[in-house]
Amino acid sequence: MSPGRAPFAALDDILNQARHLLIDFDGPICSLFAGTPTAPIADRLREAIIQQGVHLPQVVEDTGNWFEIFSFAASVSVDLAARVESELTEVECAAAATAAPTPYVNEVITACHDSARSVAVISNNSEKAIRAYLAAHDLDSQIDLIAARTSCDPAILTPSPYLIDQAATKLGTSASACVVVGDSPADIESARRAGALSIGYTRASSDRERLTIAGADAIILSMADLALRLRARVANPEL
Repeated sequence: MSPGRAPFAALDDILNQARHLLIDFDGPICSLFAGTPTAPIADRLREAIIQQGVHLPQVVEDTGNWFEIFSFAASVSVDLAARVESELTEVECAAAATAAPTPYVNEVITACHDSARSVAVISNNSEKAIRAYLAAHDLDSQIDLIAARTSCDPAILTPSPYLIDQAATKLGTSASACVVVGDSPADIESARRAGALSIGYTRASSDRERLTIAGADAIILSMADLALRLRARVANPEL
């Protein structure tokens, strides 16, 4: 923050420009795997590959990142990618039942609509899992659209700008009129590549630096901060 700037000046600048909020699912909306052990997930995906007689390189054997495993499957064949994506979707749908809502996200969504802003969910997670979560928490009618994983092509996922461009097109606008709320450097990078603004969200102040380095236009430590600044625009539309 520049000397003399108010604490939320960067956030206010963004909201003055953005009419559409594109909110990442896992993190800003909920903790998808809050009630699900994540350690077995990578092993499950690896097993799906091994069962097809495919040898795993050491880097895939060692990784705990299931999107890296998905990407490896896609490099082998479309059929293998589809098999791994299906397994991942099943895991995510099961996790949606025990996901923990992010504090104040409901207030953000309500304040968006009250300030005449649309709300979209963007995510590398399965659209099917996202819809299950939103329905379970009575949020499905409050979300204008979802741009998430619906295919076995990992190339379209974050940090690609594809999902942001898709959301902007469906909203009838350009990415420059949108702000992405994400909790990872990849989210911030995808926003930059699409030409959208970005708000980095983290509940740990120690993570602020990695989002700053990634180029986030503003950073919040609570979704309450975003809700409050949106509400201020309902009370004073000239802000």
